[in-house]
Amino acid sequence: MLTDTSTYEVLDAVQLAERWHVPVSWVREQTRDRAADPLPCVRLGKYVRFEWQSPRLVAWWAKRRRQ
Repeated sequence: MLTDTSTYEVLDAVQLAERWHVPVSWVREQTRDRAADPLPCVRLGKYVRFEWQSPRLVAWWAKRRRQ
């Protein structure tokens, strides 16, 4: 079942880093396949975007908060 993605704000790595108060380099590193628990993102060629408040991103955040 597909969800309506139009309800999610689309952010780039800089915007996500600003909201989470972390370096942009950290966000980019977390999107790589070699990351232990890669950050959920949408790849558009060389561009990487994040769906703010999407279930995948919220679940990733909640999982990391418990560590």
